[in-house]
Amino acid sequence: MAGERHARITSAQEEYLSLLRSALWGTPAILPMDLDGVRKTARTQRTRPMIISALFSAGWQCDSPQPMELVHKTAATHIQLNRCIAKVVSALRDGGVEPVLLKGQGVARNYLQPLLRECGDIDLYVGPDQYERACGIINGMATGDEIAQARSSTLHYEIFLGKMLIELHRVSDKMNGKKADEFYQALADDGLSNNLAPVDIDGVTVNTPSDNFNAFYIFCHMQRHFLLGGIGLRQMCDWIRFLHTRAGKIDDAYLERALDTLQLRNVWKMFASIAVDYLGLPANEMPLYQPGLKEDASDVLGTILMEGNFGHFRSLSETDRPDNYFASKTYSIKIKLERYRLLLSLYPGKKRFLRKKIRKFYCAGAVQVIKEIFHK
Repeated sequence: MAGERHARITSAQEEYLSLLRSALWGTPAILPMDLDGVRKTARTQRTRPMIISALFSAGWQCDSPQPMELVHKTAATHIQLNRCIAKVVSALRDGGVEPVLLKGQGVARNYLQPLLRECGDIDLYVGPDQYERACGIINGMATGDEIAQARSSTLHYEIFLGKMLIELHRVSDKMNGKKADEFYQALADDGLSNNLAPVDIDGVTVNTPSDNFNAFYIFCHMQRHFLLGGIGLRQMCDWIRFLHTRAGKIDDAYLERALDTLQLRNVWKMFASIAVDYLGLPANEMPLYQPGLKEDASDVLGTILMEGNFGHFRSLSETDRPDNYFASKTYSIKIKLERYRLLLSLYPGKKRFLRKKIRKFYCAGAVQVIKEIFHK
């Protein structure tokens, strides 16, 4: 990966990272020179409440009430989510289903200030055997309109209870390739059944995955979204804070076997370098950390900062895009190819998958250009 840098980290992003480290570890914060750039990055990375808190601790004087309103709204959503989790878990348990809470509120508790983590949905693993029963129980808690709008996939059943999105997982995740998926599912079956880590959520005991599996699962989920489209640094923060609170309790041999079998060791090393070299996790708390990768890891971090959460903010970062139509299309191809070049270096076992994605991108782009030309 050495050589050409794919996505340079800007000065505003450097200031953002400094504030994020402050929010993660409680270290003194410094007011940034480029406040607008920092706030824009915080939005794309889904870390706004944390950054707002760090800014105020640094002496930020803000006349607008909006930042604090966002902080209060986030805290209120946490309370609503926890109440909903307690209610749903109790109902499932009464119905003979024992769920396991994935990510979300289960990892939020690892933060210095849990109520400042931007909220997501509620993911509950119920397994294939209890899946139909669990869906029936959750439907019994929903309105007719909510049931009508629910969706089912090979992974989970999605349904809103009021404003809360619930995902009931028959499997926690899937891997590309039959052998890889079989290995992962065996790992997950054990990690979601044995040595579970119970936590208290709104007065109800809720199970979370075993520590070993959770360390791998949070990473695995994060890297899969990075491979498919992009992630926000909030997902990195979840992983980092989990590893920090479980320091010394994670089995390195367990991780090595999982990473080597799924050909993800190189991806882990890059994300581990970001965690230690850019986000402040102590090196001795990061399993399998390899020093000396900071420059290569900056490619990955720069891409994360450019793309934003799930890649949804990629266009906001393309400030150098030319105005000319064909030059603009060429620029888009350049950005996309740089991303695929980075992914090919990180995922050598997924060359066929990535090349298929490249062909799909070219075909879709060519069709769009032809349509626009004829439309003009």
